[in-house]
Amino acid sequence: MRGRNIAPYLFRLRHEFPERYDAVRRTLRAIVPGTDDFEVELDEARGELGLWFRQDGIRCSSRVVSEGTLRLLALAVLAVDPWAGSLVAVEEPETGIHPRRLEAVVEMLHSLTVEQRRQVVVTTNSPVFCDAVLRRARQGADDLGLFAVGRRGEATRIRPLDFSGPLLHDEEIRRALTGDDEGLFASLFLTGVLDD
Repeated sequence: MRGRNIAPYLFRLRHEFPERYDAVRRTLRAIVPGTDDFEVELDEARGELGLWFRQDGIRCSSRVVSEGTLRLLALAVLAVDPWAGSLVAVEEPETGIHPRRLEAVVEMLHSLTVEQRRQVVVTTNSPVFCDAVLRRARQGADDLGLFAVGRRGEATRIRPLDFSGPLLHDEEIRRALTGDDEGLFASLFLTGVLDD
């Protein structure tokens, strides 16, 4: 995610859909600790748009904020995009994002399916992200799924991962794998249970 067009996009969003622009600002403040706000400014002398953040009261350019903050901004923009199509594909949304923020990322991406009736396809190698999806699915989101994608010969193989079997409902086995209710997918992944 390079984000080179995020400033012009936000500038247009602010002028054409100010309520959606404000929603992005609120979302970013809610999920990125220390981020007070952001703004898009037009430098008329240079004819350029700049993206500025206020973090812990200090104003700084988007060039010096973390990749995770920029990625969360882009995901928040996706959640309110008035010009988007019916399919959203995101590669490794967890990159650069603190693991504690992944629940919010899953919630944002899931809101695209629930509120905007869009199909969202996410690729990830992160067991932590998959755990967040699994927890969301357990809360009653029946429109979420986890799939293992691999190769068999020259063919691509896609198979659903099913965590509803009796083995994983046994609390003693769950605790042995994870130590608690959290991290089930990560434990299964790390112990090789999910390998072909």
